[in-house]
Amino acid sequence: MDEQVQIQVAGKLDSLSLISQFLVNNLQKFGMGDHDMFQTQIAVDEAITNIIEHGELAEQSKIVLKCKKEGDRVLIIIEDRGKPFDPTTLDEPDITAPLDERKTGGLGVYFIKKYMNQVKYDYMGGKNIFTMVKYL
Repeated sequence: MDEQVQIQVAGKLDSLSLISQFLVNNLQKFGMGDHDMFQTQIAVDEAITNIIEHGELAEQSKIVLKCKKEGDRVLIIIEDRGKPFDPTTLDEPDITAPLDERKTGGLGVYFIKKYMNQVKYDYMGGKNIFTMVKYL
């Protein structure tokens, strides 16, 4: 049976602990194992941190996080009204380059793409909609 839960939080870094607890509770209910749950938490944390730090959210902006189980996969959908940004278009960082030659940033999106089975970005109705999929 398909299930969906959601939470709406302030677009502030101190919302991350609330989001983390929400994820743990619901991903366990969906039957996700510890390793996949850890990877999903990192991906969500990175995505939401990027929204808060770079999305130019209005003062009272909210971020909506939806978790949806569809068969053998879990969809994580993050919606915000920050400036449009498609993280799927970023080039992968060169993780083999010496540390002093690497560009700052970019590793969060790299981990999102590596840890999740699929990622998709849409901008509709004035909202960024970032969907990540993890197979159970």
